[in-house]
Amino acid sequence: MKNLSIKITGALITLFLFQVNLSAQDLQVNLFQEVNQSMLEAKNAQADVLSPRAYGEALEKYNEAKKKYENEGELSEIKESINKAEAKFQEATENTKVSSVMFSSALSARRDAMNAEASQFVKEMWQDAEEEMKDAAEQLEKGDADDAKEGAGKATNLYREAELESIKANYLTNAKRLLEQADDNKIYKEAPKTFEEAKNLISQAEKELLENRYDTDHARYLAKEAEYKVLLAMHIAKQEEILDDKDFETEDYLLLSYEPLTKIGESLNMNLRFDQGVEGSLAEIQNKITNDKQRIASLESSLYNEEMTIKNQKAMLSEQQSIISDMEGTLSEEALEGKKRQAALQTRIDRMNEINSKFEQVQMIFSKEEAEVFRQKNDVIIRMIGINFDVNKAEIKQEDYAQLTKLQEAMGLFTDATIIVEGHTDSQGGDEQNLKLSQERADAVLSYLNANTSGDKSRFSTKGYGESKPLANNETQAGRKLNRRIDIVIKPSIPETLAGSGVSSFK
Repeated sequence: MKNLSIKITGALITLFLFQVNLSAQDLQVNLFQEVNQSMLEAKNAQADVLSPRAYGEALEKYNEAKKKYENEGELSEIKESINKAEAKFQEATENTKVSSVMFSSALSARRDAMNAEASQFVKEMWQDAEEEMKDAAEQLEKGDADDAKEGAGKATNLYREAELESIKANYLTNAKRLLEQADDNKIYKEAPKTFEEAKNLISQAEKELLENRYDTDHARYLAKEAEYKVLLAMHIAKQEEILDDKDFETEDYLLLSYEPLTKIGESLNMNLRFDQGVEGSLAEIQNKITNDKQRIASLESSLYNEEMTIKNQKAMLSEQQSIISDMEGTLSEEALEGKKRQAALQTRIDRMNEINSKFEQVQMIFSKEEAEVFRQKNDVIIRMIGINFDVNKAEIKQEDYAQLTKLQEAMGLFTDATIIVEGHTDSQGGDEQNLKLSQERADAVLSYLNANTSGDKSRFSTKGYGESKPLANNETQAGRKLNRRIDIVIKPSIPETLAGSGVSSFK
């Protein structure tokens, strides 16, 4: 009996300590929740780079609050440090709105250097660039715009140099080493075409680095492709040796090559056949993936629409209950206001249903080869994948007129929406050149639409994003093609609800 009592007491103590620990965790979450959100927003805005002084002070106060909390300090002092940290994080985030514009070229160069892994392969050059960038950002925080601009220019050059040297050290050096290894093993005998292609790619990469020092995207692609081709040549040589040893016939090899596609088809619930070769099966897989993507986009749109409808209907129900409770023989002023809010909510619901219906109509206008149509909340996006510009050109081709006519039909459904024509490019070419080209292409599309569309043209605008918003990998031909695009963003007007409905921020 005594042992049982001891066990019960021990269990109660353990439970008590567990509850105390949970309460402490809840307290920490509640205390630091808002400042953690502010810190995340600052990081996402790159405040550590664009506003290092304010961000550093915020981090100092944040760590101070954490230390006081861990040492069980006074709650009032912990809250004071948290409030100061949060204010500084918000200040740093606000500062980035100005510095991100002034330092746009430096940020682009920094991003390219990071992609080339400069911090790993040319550490000293990377650190020099980072210090120059930090100094420039601090000068701007002090209000010295001229020194900040000059420092940003120096940082840009340092990042570009670091990127260039990193590409040489990382991709080219490795590709050359592999090529020498392949040459020693006489890989060129078993895979002469692929081996020769790798040599040519290395030569092209070196030439590109010399001639286009401030546009290294293409050089990096060539160097990485050269590395891949050397490894591919080695693999081909090894496979050829295996096939020779097994005395494979053409039939054996072909049957073996169909197995991976068969497995992919099975995972997609498809029964692929190869009596006409692999081209038909590949087309089936691509169509399946495209159709599934469209179906997912449509389901996401429907889900968002249903969520918004439910929220609006809940708000309407709340207003109805308020009206009922306020009614005393005749409608009170509060009840009348409730009825107005309810009417505004119903108007909003009707408008959202109308937008959803028009979205479905737009989907029917284009074939999957011409455009992808999807929703981003209430916005309707028409991605004109069927319109292609010549390299470095912004002239619309006559063969694209039919698709632009369909685009006019789609936009005609949204007579009171604002419409933005967005231009995008792949990463090949300089940043400024791509930004200019994307703007020119967007302007060209809008000029065509304006010339062939009646109505209020003030609703239309253009925006060129250059290479800053890629959809796919710029290191593949297919990916670059996807990134060279025109997006039409249709922003339908959504009626505001009256104060008190609880859904005025739903947009």
